[in-house]
Formats: sequence, structure tokens, C-alpha cells
Amino acid sequence: MKKLGAFIFVMAFSFAMLAQEKPEDYFKKGLGFANEGRYDEAIELMKKAIELKPKYAESHLHLGVVYANKKQYDEAIKELKLAEIDKPESVTVHWLLAMLYDKKQQKDKALAEWQKVLELKPRDEMKEVAEKHVARLKK
Repeated sequence: MKKLGAFIFVMAFSFAMLAQEKPEDYFKKGLGFANEGRYDEAIELMKKAIELKPKYAESHLHLGVVYANKKQYDEAIKELKLAEIDKPESVTVHWLLAMLYDKKQQKDKALAEWQKVLELKPRDEMKEVAEKHVARLKK
């Protein structure tokens, strides 16, 4: 009888471990949906990943991209600002913020983000584009 009890305990523990939700799994599935253009499903899964792991910069970043693809720019900016909290030195985050502020014709914010991109020393081709945007916005 003790062996049966131990067996049941081990099986229950194993099932509990398998049933644990992992934010990374939701993120990966959401990313797959995003790549297929299934944005609503991607949003749902990425939000679930963030619910399980609130300081999940990659999920915030990619959720921001999905919102931008849906032309929901305010939501995109909100998610990118959350990604920035955890990854303040991310060239990608500042690049995307700059693009979104440009899109929303918020010149001062766009300029500040492009300048931040340059401060972070991006690779050459990104640097050239950022410099062009800074010059354009300073006119």
C-alpha cells in the first residue's frame, strides 16, 4: 500500500510539473502567430506570457511590434516603454519608439529617440539611417 501511495505522489507531482505554464512557451507560440500575420492570437498569447512574467522585455517588445503592425500605435508605444524599463540600452527598443513617434508626428519625442539610438552606438547601417532622421527632424 505504501508503494501505491508513493507511486501516486510521484505521478501527481510529475503531472503538476508538466502542467506548469511557462511564459516562454506562450511567447514562442505568440511569435509564431505574429509571423503568420495572426495578430489577435499573437496578442493574446504574448499578454499571457507577460501575465506570467511581468518583466518580460522580449514579450513587451514583440507585443509592441504586433500592435504597430495593427496600426495601434499608442498600445505599441506603451509596450515598448515597458520593454525599455528592463532593457534601457536596447537599440531596437529606441529605434522602434523613434519610428512610432515619427509615425504619430511627435517630432520632439522622435528626435529624442533617434538621438538615443545614436548614443547607444548602433551598427553602421542603423547609424546612417538614425543620423538622417536626426538631421531631418532638426530642420
